[in-house]
Amino acid sequence: MPSLGGSRVARSAMIIVVGLTMASPVGCGGSSQAEQHRHAHRLRPVGSMAALIAPARPAAREIRVPILTYHRVHQYATELTKSIPDLTVEPSDFARVMAALRGHGYRTITDKQLFDALFFGAALPKKPVLVTVDDGYVDDLEQILPILKREHMVATFFVITRRVHEPGFLSERQIRRLAAAGMDIGAHTRTHRDLTTLAPSVAHQEIAGSRADLNRILGHPVYFFAYPFGTYDAAIERDVRASGFSMAVTTNAGAIESSRHPLLMPRIHVGRTSTPASIIACIRAPTRGRCGD
Repeated sequence: MPSLGGSRVARSAMIIVVGLTMASPVGCGGSSQAEQHRHAHRLRPVGSMAALIAPARPAAREIRVPILTYHRVHQYATELTKSIPDLTVEPSDFARVMAALRGHGYRTITDKQLFDALFFGAALPKKPVLVTVDDGYVDDLEQILPILKREHMVATFFVITRRVHEPGFLSERQIRRLAAAGMDIGAHTRTHRDLTTLAPSVAHQEIAGSRADLNRILGHPVYFFAYPFGTYDAAIERDVRASGFSMAVTTNAGAIESSRHPLLMPRIHVGRTSTPASIIACIRAPTRGRCGD
């Protein structure tokens, strides 16, 4: 599970996408919110996904999209695989936060919406937010998905692909069920090791191998990556790009996403003591990158 002490690279940024207003001409036109909600949870055939290939020379563009980072949504007292306590959010608390986001006018967005806005200036909702969930626990399907569906929301789930046969983690079938429900799936390496400590060939296997694993499981490529522990360096960033990823998230604080640094997206950590009020405050001014401290 990612550490919460910040990235080793000063310019990295935390990714908890909860887009608010935008600095570039990305207006809030397009389909109505009601239409977006009706389409949000249509079953998406596994094997179908638009290619999200970034332009070789993207136009300089910055957009404000807060990205929220969750890990576990589960009753901590009954966890099969114990996590760091701060990484486990109770299901009732998660439900209250999602309801509060909707009540304050925030709308969750998909990976494609973020990609199109970042690289092509496509419109986003007036107050966008990207919800991300790391590690691929079975909570994703059993606890998080029902709440998201009830609130007409979507999220991106970053999966550790070699844990699919371990108790407490998503199986291949469950990953496909999430995707079929309209959720986005991203890669979080094969075994969740600090990539900066590995030999280049081993790091490449972790990065490119996790993308290949998900391609096989889902029947289509994935384009979003999350760095384990939020750690990376220039060589790791190059490998992520060479492996076919167009966007990647870190554990650094912030909410401004840049087309010039799409593999260094910041996020906002949501911990066990986070409340709806503290999360809304973080989204509005994500300076610390952690909500509820």
